[in-house]
Amino acid sequence: MPITLIILAAIGAVCFTIGAGIFLYHNDRRLVSAREWIEHTQEVLLSVQRASQQTDRIEAETKWSIATKDAESVQAAQRDAIRLQTSTLHLKQLVSDNRNQDANIQELLSCTSALTRTLNAPGELDAVKAETLRCRQALALMTEQENELLGERTATSSERSQMSVVTELSLAALSLAAIAVLFSLLARDALFRARIARQWLETNRQLQESNRELAQTMTALEQHAKQATLLAAFRDELQLCATLSEVYSSASVRFPQLLPGTNGAFAVINNSRDTVEKLATWGNPGSVVSEIFTPNACCGLRGGQVRWRGPGESEIDCSHFVGPPPDRYVCIPLAAQGETLGVLSIECPTEEIASEIGNRPETLRQLVHLTAIAHASLELRSKLENQSIRDSLTGLFNRHFMQIALDRELARAIRRKNGLAVFMIDVDHFKEFNDRFSHAAGDTVLREVAKTLQGAVRAEDVVCRYGGEEFTVILPEITENHAMERAENLRRSVESLHSNLGSDIYSEVTVSIGVALFPAHGNVSDSLLRQADAALYRAKNEGRNRTCISNDGFVKMA
Repeated sequence: MPITLIILAAIGAVCFTIGAGIFLYHNDRRLVSAREWIEHTQEVLLSVQRASQQTDRIEAETKWSIATKDAESVQAAQRDAIRLQTSTLHLKQLVSDNRNQDANIQELLSCTSALTRTLNAPGELDAVKAETLRCRQALALMTEQENELLGERTATSSERSQMSVVTELSLAALSLAAIAVLFSLLARDALFRARIARQWLETNRQLQESNRELAQTMTALEQHAKQATLLAAFRDELQLCATLSEVYSSASVRFPQLLPGTNGAFAVINNSRDTVEKLATWGNPGSVVSEIFTPNACCGLRGGQVRWRGPGESEIDCSHFVGPPPDRYVCIPLAAQGETLGVLSIECPTEEIASEIGNRPETLRQLVHLTAIAHASLELRSKLENQSIRDSLTGLFNRHFMQIALDRELARAIRRKNGLAVFMIDVDHFKEFNDRFSHAAGDTVLREVAKTLQGAVRAEDVVCRYGGEEFTVILPEITENHAMERAENLRRSVESLHSNLGSDIYSEVTVSIGVALFPAHGNVSDSLLRQADAALYRAKNEGRNRTCISNDGFVKMA
C-alpha cells in the first residue's frame, strides 16, 4: 500500500512539474506579448507626435509666407503637407488593429488632403489655419485614446508580471509540499498499524452501540405500528358512530389504549356556547371533572391552545375540577373546521407518564384531531339533514318532507286501520297584502302564521309549508269530527293573530282551510292532497276565512 502511494505521488509530481512548466511558458508568452503591445502603442504615440510637429511647421510656414510673400515658404509647407500625408498613412497602418481610432484616422486623412489642396491653391492660403486646426483636433483625440490604451496595456503587463512571480513562488511551495507529502507517507505507514488496533476496538464499540440503537429503533417501530393499528381501528370505529355519545364513548375506550396509565374526560360546548357538559371519562381520575362548567373555567379553552400543567410550572389552575386540581394534567381544545367544540382533560398520575405523553405529541394530536373531526362531521350531517327537510323562512317542514311524512302516516293508518286527516291551508288575500305592506311584512306574517299553526297542533301532527302562502297539516289517528274541530281551532287562532302581534297592519290576517280524510276521500297521498286542495278552493270561492271538507259543506265558527 505505501509503495503504491509513493508511485502515485511520484507520477503526480511529474505531471505537476510538466503542467507547471507549460503554464509558465504560456504565462511568459503572454507577458512578452503584453510588452510588445506596449511598444506598439508607444510607436503610435511617437508617430502622432511627429505628425503634430509637421502640422505645426505647416501652420508656421504658411503664416510666414502670408506675412512676407515668400514663395519658398509655401513650397516648404507643401513638402511638409506631403510628409504629413505620408505620416498619416503610416499611422493608419499602425492603428489598424484599433477600431476605436478609425473615425480619428479618417478625419486626419480628410484634413491632410484638404490641407494639401489648400496649399496648392495660391489664393486659399488663409484657409490653412482651419485645416491645421482640424488636424490638431484629430491628433489630440488619437493621442488621448492611445494614452488610455497605453495605461491599460501597462497595467495588464504589470499584473501578468506579478502573477508570473506569484505563480513561480506558488509552484516552488507546492513542489516542497509534494516532497513533504512523499516523506510523510513513509512516516504514516509506521503509525498505520498501531492505529489499526485502536480502530478495531473503536469499531467493536460502535457496533455494540449500533446494536443497542437498532434494538431501540425496532422497539419504537413496533410501538409505532401498534399505535398506527389502534389509530386505524379508532378511525374506522368513528365512521360507524351516529351520535356524539357514541363518538365520545368510543374515544374514551381508545385513548387509554394509546395513552396507558392516564385518566381523562371529554366535555362538549353546548349550542348556546355558554356551558360545557361532560360526556365521557376513562380511568380513575383523582380530581373529577365537573358535569357542567363555563368555558372560562378551562385555561385551555380560555387560551385556545394546548396547556400543560405540572408541579411548579404555574400557579393558575383550571377550575372545572370537583376536587383539588391534579398535579399533572393537560387540557386540549377540541377544534375542527374553525370552531371550538369542547375540551379534553388528561390527568397524568406520575412524571414518567407525563414525559411519555410529552414525547408522543403526534399520537396525541391525531387522537384529538380524529375525535374533533368526527364530532364536527356529525354536527354538519345533522345540520344538512335539517336544512334538507326544513323551510328556511318559517322553520316548518318543507314540501319534500311533507310528501314523505304523508306516505308514511298513510301506510301506518292503513296497517292500523285508523283515520287520517289532511289540511290544506291558504292565507287569504296574501298577494294583495304583499303589494300593500311589502314582501318583508308578508314574510313576517308567514312566520307568525307558521308559529301559530305549530303551537295549535298535537305533538304527533306534522305541519309543513306547501309553498308560497300555503301550508299543509297531517293529523294521524283522528276522526272526522275531531278533524273539523282542529281545523276550526287553527282558523280561529290565525284570525286572532293581530292581538298577539300588536299591529293594525296584521289585523285582517285570516286563512281558508280545506280538509280531506282517509279513507273517506282517498287511500293514496295524491288523491288526499287533491281532495284537500279542492276543498280549499271551495272555501276561498265561498268567501274565505272558513273551513270546507271535501264533498261537503263548510263549517264556520265565529
